[in-house]
Amino acid sequence: MKKLHLLLVKSFIGPFLATFCISIFLMLMQFLWKYIGDLVGKGLEWYIILEFILYSIPYLIPRALPLAVLLSTIMVFGNLGERYELVAMKSAGISLVKAMRPMLYTMMIIAGIAFYSSNVLIPRANLSWGALFYDVTNKKPALNIQDGIFFTELRGFAIRVGHKHDDNQTLDEVLIYAKSGKSGVTNVVIAKTGNMVMTEDKRFLKLTLFDGKRYEEMVGAANYSKTYPHNTMEFKKYNMAIDMSELELTRSNPEMFKDNYEMLNLSEIVVRVDSFEVLIDQKTAFLREYLTSYFRIPQDSTVKQYDFSNLDKGKTYREYLASSIDSMNIETPPLLIEEDPIQPKGKKGLLKPKPKPPTSRKVNMTELVESANQSTRNLHRIVENASNDVRKMQERKRRYATQWHKKFTLAFSCLLLLFIGAPIGAIIRKGGFGTPMIISILLFILFFILQTVGEKLAREGVLEVWAGSWFSPMIFVPLAVFLTYKSNTESMLFDSEAYRKMFKKINIFQRQHDGK
Repeated sequence: MKKLHLLLVKSFIGPFLATFCISIFLMLMQFLWKYIGDLVGKGLEWYIILEFILYSIPYLIPRALPLAVLLSTIMVFGNLGERYELVAMKSAGISLVKAMRPMLYTMMIIAGIAFYSSNVLIPRANLSWGALFYDVTNKKPALNIQDGIFFTELRGFAIRVGHKHDDNQTLDEVLIYAKSGKSGVTNVVIAKTGNMVMTEDKRFLKLTLFDGKRYEEMVGAANYSKTYPHNTMEFKKYNMAIDMSELELTRSNPEMFKDNYEMLNLSEIVVRVDSFEVLIDQKTAFLREYLTSYFRIPQDSTVKQYDFSNLDKGKTYREYLASSIDSMNIETPPLLIEEDPIQPKGKKGLLKPKPKPPTSRKVNMTELVESANQSTRNLHRIVENASNDVRKMQERKRRYATQWHKKFTLAFSCLLLLFIGAPIGAIIRKGGFGTPMIISILLFILFFILQTVGEKLAREGVLEVWAGSWFSPMIFVPLAVFLTYKSNTESMLFDSEAYRKMFKKINIFQRQHDGK
């Protein structure tokens, strides 16, 4: 039994490493093709490009590893079925599940490595890759002067040559514009021929120009704005040195990109999720308290609330509000005066206030409505801005939570795809790269699509984070159980001859039915 287990493990390790390396290579080519435009023309050294590639490989592991597991298991058990070794195992009383036991132990080790990679290795690689990618994309193109085209990547200079010889040093018809601060172009150099050489440290570009003129405006003169003095000089030989330090690649601190959800481990993601929950609670509590102060009605209020259920849709809001105020029973307190002319002198009386003219009430009503409209618009703007902020924070929190689950789904997918690939290989009984490659790619595409859809639904809040993150494994678990059961029961699930016989039987039954 130990020899059999060792044979299965040896049969699995070779195809697994081969398919994993092939998958990494193909995905790396696709990855580099996506970012080739950011690398070409920047004059990057070979070790920078190699560093860029090495940091990209861990990012591709979550995609390449499930495909390698699925393809290698189909190949191993397909070869065993094709050589009738599985039949010999079953005749000796060894079921498919027992034969898969050493593969299961091996897959547990691979799952542990996958979890460590997703929790430690991949975040660190993503952090370094993100910093390097930022530096590469922000680096200016290398010195590449072309015939008849102004090279303007050097700050303060615009260089054009009529023709550059094949040695990349000899120049004809050189034209150089030099800027000075806010004064614009103040220095122009024209030469028939020239020679350019870079220093050994590539910090300066040394230009030696022959047979030309140099025009310079004297912007520092006291009366420049009135007389515009300038200086013209002819030369047989003229030397220039241009600083090229800004074309060098500057390396940023990777800690600047630490807050990205793809660059954190489990504990760091938990801290970020808790922080977002606190921020969301604080934002909603502040908004609730702020709005409550505008809509709180005192309990001892004597104002009769008007019933707005019977709203006349034919009236405007102002007309409706003006007419509705008359129907409200709002009591005005009496005014106390010093003396009542009707009553005897020395006694105080009560005098009801005289009603104001209708025009005055209309003016106050207009101001009241305008003030109410303005307050409503302000409150609506405040609520809308706060809602957008909370919605964005909730989306970011879901992204972090989804990344937390992805670190477990990668390891679980390796175990799950073992129970899909092994039964399929035992059923189809085909080894090599032909049929197993087609089946594994189709299943992997389906698995990847379901995983992408589930994560998108989780980020948008349509599904719970755990449901969206485990959407694809939850669908593939019943498939794994079904295939394992079918392979144990010697099912002819992928046997074309069995389906041909079944269709023949159906055709015979159909003919007998038609004959009756």
